Amino acid sequence: MDYRKLPRGGASVSVIGIGAGSLSSASDAEIDRMLGYAFERGVNFMDTVMAEDSAAPAVAAALKGRRDRMVMQMHIGAIYPDGVYTRTRTLEKVKRGFEGELKKYATDYADIGLIHYVDDDGDFETVMEDGIFDYARGLKKRGAIRYLGFSSHEPAICRRFIDTGEIDLFMLSLNAAYDFEPKDGVLSASSERLELYKDCQRRGIGIAVMKPLGGGQLLSAKTSPFRAAMTAPQCIQYALDRPAVVSCLPGASSLEEVKAYLAYLDASPAERDYSFLGSIAGQSLRGICAYCNHCLPCPAGITVGTMNKLYDLALAGDEIARDHYLRLDRHASDCTGCGACETRCPFGVDVRSRMAASRSAFGI
Repeated sequence: MDYRKLPRGGASVSVIGIGAGSLSSASDAEIDRMLGYAFERGVNFMDTVMAEDSAAPAVAAALKGRRDRMVMQMHIGAIYPDGVYTRTRTLEKVKRGFEGELKKYATDYADIGLIHYVDDDGDFETVMEDGIFDYARGLKKRGAIRYLGFSSHEPAICRRFIDTGEIDLFMLSLNAAYDFEPKDGVLSASSERLELYKDCQRRGIGIAVMKPLGGGQLLSAKTSPFRAAMTAPQCIQYALDRPAVVSCLPGASSLEEVKAYLAYLDASPAERDYSFLGSIAGQSLRGICAYCNHCLPCPAGITVGTMNKLYDLALAGDEIARDHYLRLDRHASDCTGCGACETRCPFGVDVRSRMAASRSAFGI
């Protein structure tokens, strides 16, 4: 295992960690085997957000006697009413939720505390104005968290957070597909995202990566926007090569999946090489949504790219995507079928068909 130091404070984390999102799909015995194998291979970093917290006791049992060797990343604002994940911005619920997370894992601190899932300006303002950011700062001041950060999928929101000057590390959805944007009908590297990574490196802010495999989409030519499959080692190497990245935390629901991710450690340079993307990225991507939102504005107020991303993640088995979809201000059921989005789409995506499929999948 390779390790990288967190920029502010010096703790070292394994370049591959464990994402807990799908652990509730595994039995307690399987979770014990998964984490045991990960520990043996040198993993010392894990994120704790999961679709259902029924897996938490098994995780706590696996961590017994190892807590001081595991860098745990907990989320401020992720709660589990009736055992099922959701997000809250009610300060008292935020506080009870975080204290509950500490109790679940029999600890009095989280190594990293992330303000959970902030993706738009209105939500950012709520976090700043309703006491949540102040609460998180207070947790750091009293030692209940060692590093302060946030999780997001949107570079513009990341900018707003890091400009506070108080962020140590954040969790971002990052992979080869998300790093490209449309230009003249083809995909080109996103300068906005690359400049964000470089700026974080200059400022000494770390990035922990979620969705390094695109929720599994990049592993299949049928679902990849590149129309070519990448391997897990290629996806992980790509993410680790971005400036400021300290670790990748792919989700897993079985020992087999953990072994597939950790195969990166044994892969040769040739097996990790992703340079073929250089020739693929410039090809025409007609019919494939790149989540760029160039189709906006939607007369019905739907954020089409975000909705399509969550739909694709749900198809790939991301159990948390449904909650995120339901929290959108507008859903596929709000689509009037006007087709305005399709006239603006640089890739000729049949958006109306995807709206119908999303409505069927999510029920709204």
